[in-house]
Amino acid sequence: MAEILDNIIDNLNNDRLTTALKLCEQNKDEKIEHIISNIKGVILFKQKNYKLAKIEFVKSINKDKKFIDPYKNLFKVHLKLKNFKSAILNALNVIELDNTENPLSFFNLALAYDLDENFEKAIEIYKKIEKSEFKEKKILFNNLAKCYLSTENINEAENYYLKALEIDQNDKIVINNLLIFYLRLGNSNKSEKFYNKAKALDLNYLEFRLNESEYFLFKGDIEKAIKILNSIILETKNYFAYKKLAKIYSMMNDNKKAIEIIEEALTIYPNKKDLKVNRGIIYLTEGDFDKGWEFYEYRKSIVNDETFENIKIWKGENLTDSNLLVTCEQGMGDVLQFSKFLMNLSPLCKKIDFCLYDKLIPIYKKKINNINICKKSEIVKNNYDYRISLGSLNKFFYKENNFRSSELLKFKNEPTKKHSSILDNKKKNIGLIWSGNFFGPKEPFRSIELKNFDKLLKLNANYYSFQNEIWDRDKEFFKKSEIVDYSKKNFSEIISIIQNLDLVISTDTFFLHLSCICNKETWGLIPFNADWRWYDYYKFNPYKTLKIYKQKNYNNWDAVIQLIQEDLKIKFDI
Repeated sequence: MAEILDNIIDNLNNDRLTTALKLCEQNKDEKIEHIISNIKGVILFKQKNYKLAKIEFVKSINKDKKFIDPYKNLFKVHLKLKNFKSAILNALNVIELDNTENPLSFFNLALAYDLDENFEKAIEIYKKIEKSEFKEKKILFNNLAKCYLSTENINEAENYYLKALEIDQNDKIVINNLLIFYLRLGNSNKSEKFYNKAKALDLNYLEFRLNESEYFLFKGDIEKAIKILNSIILETKNYFAYKKLAKIYSMMNDNKKAIEIIEEALTIYPNKKDLKVNRGIIYLTEGDFDKGWEFYEYRKSIVNDETFENIKIWKGENLTDSNLLVTCEQGMGDVLQFSKFLMNLSPLCKKIDFCLYDKLIPIYKKKINNINICKKSEIVKNNYDYRISLGSLNKFFYKENNFRSSELLKFKNEPTKKHSSILDNKKKNIGLIWSGNFFGPKEPFRSIELKNFDKLLKLNANYYSFQNEIWDRDKEFFKKSEIVDYSKKNFSEIISIIQNLDLVISTDTFFLHLSCICNKETWGLIPFNADWRWYDYYKFNPYKTLKIYKQKNYNNWDAVIQLIQEDLKIKFDI
């Protein structure tokens, strides 16, 4: 028996895979069948035949459920097949069978949660491993940083990237991660530093070349960014290069070229949903709504939660006697803008439960007509005939004039009176929101560097900010300014404050939508390459109190701010 196994393993280790497989097929010893099946799985795995490898590993487990190796190998197969939920189960089985508390087993479990985008759970397990004798701390710290970045915890992400860098100052993966991290934060000095380090280490490294295109885009050298991406596509047909290139042309409002890039990419990557969504967004931007809504349904933000997957998706069926679940998606500004369609849906249904983000629950009425506002924990899946995500309601109701968003929100008189007393009424009181979420769509180009508002801030008025994210580039200026910081106020209080302001000036953020729904006069600062909702869609879905100031030149806000300044002087005589 030992001789047979030694012979098979020798052939396997020397990559004589066909010979090793033939020897496995010749085995007649039932006592080692579980080992043979596992080895056959390893051979097939090496041959990249992952589905057949999986069958052999399952056979091995069925023959001996306490044999740990096939569980470990199944984990690798499921990672290759991108079946991360099954990989999690395999990793849990390995931990159960391995009584030694092996840090590697826990790392694999954390990695599976990480890849399955359950970042909170991944962080929890990674942090447990951090305290162990796990040898690959650099990889651990890098993974932790990426998880924290995905949960939008900027400080911890930076902390762990720098911890990884301490272990190896010349690790090109970590250095490139720091480069793109600081580019996203708009930190010019640190971006420059890590760009130079990354370039010196390996200027031909694919990740660096992709990041380099972002670097030149950040610097305003669009031609250089395009040239780099075209070079990558020519050499490698890289998926991310296509995405980045299409994004640049879209930013420049060159939709024809953006479509050309996306269509070419789709011939190579026909199953990539992101490309289809980007194609759909261009259709929506151009007012081709039928095609736009079709492609828009590929978006990642549509809820695919296991809690809801057994509920049939509503596609326009008669709802007279039906209960419908509407799930929340995308950003909070989207929720404010699209939730008005619940009012269109209401007369068609027996009952609607709207599953809302917990953070927004306090500002929505608990019940209006047959619409119930619910937390996810309150949802009982068997109570529904159909479900639909909030953004998908657009295709049914976007052409119907609807100004009823405010009917869904709570407006209390007492807080309104309370906040009127804390404002300085000797001057005009203006809300000012200049940047959105670090990770929001169209960033950093839909946000404005705060110092650009210097002339406005010198006018004889009071300015109030609600945004709790201050980008690195703005922190010093913000500290020195006299802007009143109301970022710690809850949304209910912010609604009350907005109602007492004379005006709100905002970029395309949650607060722009909130201000408009509060029926407050709002001046919206919209970028050159605006979101699709500011084109033909807006003709059907305008805000009554919104005046739009749209950028005329890519990434240049000077003319917009100059016009805002002139209009403020005229409006308030300041």
